[in-house]
Amino acid sequence: MNTRNDQIKVSFQKENWPLKQSFRTSNRSLDLSIAETIVVNISINNVVGRGESTPFLRYGESVENSLYQLEKIKPLIEQGLSKEELQDAMPPTSARCALDCALWDLEAKLTGKKVWELAKIKVEPKPLLSAESFGISPLDKLASDIEKYKNAPLMKLKATRERVLTIVKTAHQTSPETKFIVDFNEGLFPSDVEKISNELKNLNVVLLEQPLHANQDEILSTFKHPIPIGADESCHVSHDVINLKNRYECVIIKPGKCGGLTESLKVKKVAEENNLMTMIVCMFGSSLAVAPAYVIAQGGADFINIEVPKAMAQAFREGNLGVMDYYKLNNVAADTSMRESIASTGEEQDISEE
Repeated sequence: MNTRNDQIKVSFQKENWPLKQSFRTSNRSLDLSIAETIVVNISINNVVGRGESTPFLRYGESVENSLYQLEKIKPLIEQGLSKEELQDAMPPTSARCALDCALWDLEAKLTGKKVWELAKIKVEPKPLLSAESFGISPLDKLASDIEKYKNAPLMKLKATRERVLTIVKTAHQTSPETKFIVDFNEGLFPSDVEKISNELKNLNVVLLEQPLHANQDEILSTFKHPIPIGADESCHVSHDVINLKNRYECVIIKPGKCGGLTESLKVKKVAEENNLMTMIVCMFGSSLAVAPAYVIAQGGADFINIEVPKAMAQAFREGNLGVMDYYKLNNVAADTSMRESIASTGEEQDISEE
């Protein structure tokens, strides 16, 4: 898509999305009661492409430095920088993700095509089965929360090294037909992994996500894995994938971590070429942020975890999002524009299916 002779305008802003309940990971790299996102708008002749992403503290990101990155790159975007050129112009950050996704959305609207068509996904979009996610919480609350989704096909549990066995046993006893993904967020010690893997293998656990810090994962090649292990923090971009062989069996793909839809599609392609499973995940954000992950998952994935905005959708229905002005209410409705670029589903529905 050549836009260098068109007048391009770029704007961006921060948005806050209070959550119905706080969400905490094992190493407290994420401990949220409010999701702070950045939204990018790129327009040509009143046609607007939109993208959203959530800065992630684990990678040294903040809303402030993301907005600074966007301010720096803005002149180049307004001069017609393409999404392909963007990959070299910026590192894979959440700021680049929002820009990249806005450029995909803009191209879809200008060409009259769907994003999945532009991405050369060979099948039309369909409802997807997503894992239900549960953050760190007291065991009685965890059991109560899981009971609401009892025997759902797949759940994802955040777990600490000290409590992982009790967390998974509680979940398994509450929902015995469910398969579980256990996410440690780099929370284990190298000496823990083999022992904990063996303890969990008979509790319907199908994947262990990022058990070790990214700079410690060499040890994963020294023993046979009773349960497949997925690389999250250890894999950001496509050239990282080759380092995963003999350490991991699965690659976790997040558009915000990969720097957008463009690089996420490359990561998925390289992972599949190397016979690695894939898991498609999104960060906290509105349905606008989930949409790119939905596109990637349509191409096929072994695991999908793109239901996070449900917490905000539920809070919105129950009036728990706090004070929102008319602009933000319109912005919630406007999330459907990205969905419409992705697939003509006919009626409004949550992107992630349970």
